[in-house]
Amino acid sequence: MNGKSKKIKIYFVLLILEFFVLISMFFLNPDMISHKNYILLSSGFFLALWSFSTNLVMGLFAALFLVFAYGSYILYEAIFGGIFSFTFLKDYFWLMVFPVIAYTSSRLGECVNKSFKVVKELKKNVQILVRVDNLTGLGNKQKFYEDLCEEIRRAKRHGFTLSFMIVRIMFFKELTDIYGKSKTDDVVSLMVKNIEDTLRTEDKKYRLEDDTFAFILPNTDKKGAEVIKSRIRTNLSSITLNSGKKEEKLNFNFKIGIMPYDGKTDDVFEIRHRLEKELEYDV
Repeated sequence: MNGKSKKIKIYFVLLILEFFVLISMFFLNPDMISHKNYILLSSGFFLALWSFSTNLVMGLFAALFLVFAYGSYILYEAIFGGIFSFTFLKDYFWLMVFPVIAYTSSRLGECVNKSFKVVKELKKNVQILVRVDNLTGLGNKQKFYEDLCEEIRRAKRHGFTLSFMIVRIMFFKELTDIYGKSKTDDVVSLMVKNIEDTLRTEDKKYRLEDDTFAFILPNTDKKGAEVIKSRIRTNLSSITLNSGKKEEKLNFNFKIGIMPYDGKTDDVFEIRHRLEKELEYDV
């Protein structure tokens, strides 16, 4: 990360220096002040924006296009205009400026994009380490697997009954498209609150995916899990969303699957797979 930050600083300073030199030349050499050079300077500015926003290949391709266009203009003036009084500082140096600007801006853009990706990955890793879902405050997928192993060991060691439950919001993408992400987040938060009010304190709650929640129910057999399932279905039959003074009742589809622990497997991934299969029988 420190290496990328250093490169960003270097390319940023170089780009600033390049434009500083170009603009200074206008002040130090009044002969350069012309419509042509103003257009060339503006082209260099837009070339920098384009190169920063795309990549090195596209930036150099755009620079090559500008070099070709300006070179053709010089050639046209020489052949058809009879103008041969071209100088390096006033004319030819632009043929070098465009590729330099394109390279510096492209490299700066690439370094910035890489830094953003690193920051995004770090945030993702931090979230995994925290093991808490940002929106709901429930445990995340990693926490679910850890607690699942622990509760299975406890159930086997002490002979406790143990059940698992999964709740999935159906057509979650369509729900987000209709209500928007902000309102959908509010619905999910209300849904989780209703579920938490139904479950006991010792029950463990998790958000596995955006649309999927799981619960570990210690000291609960299949009959007890069925009772909890019925209560959750009733509580989720209608969600009332308060937005200011307005109340809006939202109805959405969801499925609930339950599975008592039978001691046949301790593989947490297999247990989750079997639990998700139970959703198919919830009609």
